[in-house]
Amino acid sequence: MQSEQQYLSSYDPSKYQHPSVTVDILIFTVADRKLRLLLIKRNEYPYLGKWAIPGGFLRMDESADEAAARRIREEAGVEQVHLEQLYTFSAVDRDPRTRVISIAYLATVPSGKLHYLAGVGAEDAALFEICGVAGKSVNDNPESGDSGADEDFLLRGPDGTVISSRDLAFDHYRIIRTAVLRMRGKLDYTDLAFGFVEDPSSFTLTELRLIHEAILDRPLDIGNFRRTIKREYEAAGRIEECGPEKGAVGRPAMLYRFTDKK
Repeated sequence: MQSEQQYLSSYDPSKYQHPSVTVDILIFTVADRKLRLLLIKRNEYPYLGKWAIPGGFLRMDESADEAAARRIREEAGVEQVHLEQLYTFSAVDRDPRTRVISIAYLATVPSGKLHYLAGVGAEDAALFEICGVAGKSVNDNPESGDSGADEDFLLRGPDGTVISSRDLAFDHYRIIRTAVLRMRGKLDYTDLAFGFVEDPSSFTLTELRLIHEAILDRPLDIGNFRRTIKREYEAAGRIEECGPEKGAVGRPAMLYRFTDKK
């Protein structure tokens, strides 16, 4: 019987087909009280001239997480931000070039930390406001026909130009919709919203509420929100007071800091 080393030395990697693997990075921020997403405009085929989620092919010498961290550094100029795997999109026909599997990542970035520019394969980069994503949850399989992923939504660019989700490259409208619904579903039991706070060591509850409203795309009752945050976060020691806001006109708001305690 041959040893494992002998088996590996004679193994033929061409025995099986090798699909390509990409990472697509959904870089979300909250600016002017709206949830916005960084998109790039493609300058090459396929989907020449279409807007798309930034991403790239996985290198042979890096893990998916390493590739995601590299791409967000290259595309948005940021490091050490909240970055998590969203879903693996693997529909057979999702890329017209060849069989491509995409590992989608979700990143939450304070708007003041974004320093984006058009990278390789792009002629432009811009933040788009996401309008009208319907639904409260997402199916276990966002690629299935009954997931609701075919519902349309709109994206508004910085110059006011509005495009349909169907104007995006590849299946990126499905990926975006999945990410928005996943964020909404996680607000109540994770610290996701704090990834959008400009300074986690000094923020007001109003700033935090406006972030929640931007993600949910609806107004929240101020009193109920404050009571929930104080009960779920302050009482649990996950946020704590750090003094009144300085230089404020009228009654100063209380400042808080995020302690990251679970």
